[in-house]
Amino acid sequence: MVDQLDLFQTANCDFEEEQRIKEKQKNIALRIEQLRQERQEFLTKNLTPRQHRLIDYLKDNFQSGKYFSIEEICSTNLGYELNKNPKIHDKCVALGNDIRKMNWVIGSRYSIIVKDKKGGCKLCESKEEFEDWKQSELIPLERKWKYLNNLEYKANQDGTVPCVNLNDRALTPEEMKVVEVYKKWTYQQL
Repeated sequence: MVDQLDLFQTANCDFEEEQRIKEKQKNIALRIEQLRQERQEFLTKNLTPRQHRLIDYLKDNFQSGKYFSIEEICSTNLGYELNKNPKIHDKCVALGNDIRKMNWVIGSRYSIIVKDKKGGCKLCESKEEFEDWKQSELIPLERKWKYLNNLEYKANQDGTVPCVNLNDRALTPEEMKVVEVYKKWTYQQL
């Protein structure tokens, strides 16, 4: 009889151990589900339903190297309207704004959307493709930056007179007459 009680006690311990393991697995599953929901909320909290539909469309219809044109995206009933006015260069302002917002928001499902020169878009496939796209975007920005720096230089030089011309040659007496006239005129204004 003592042996039977020990067997019963051993069976009871196994049952309790199983219950603890099941409870632990249940808690782990609940925690995983909670983390999944938190992640989904984080990834989707700043995007509109239309933006989610665009990302889903680009993922579902992904083809390596294929850019979806503005016309294609507008014809898919994602909520974008094509502007058919020939005098307007942007065929769908909402699409461009949504792509910029999705690329700007951190955690927007971690998808980078790149555009081509015609306005077509696709999901970025690799780091090299992203770097190429980034360089193509930087070129006009650098050109604009140089232009603005040149204008700033010209604004700072306004009212000053060079003593040397653009060929690094000293000014001749005839060229200095213009300087003297300018100098007399500015002193009279003060």
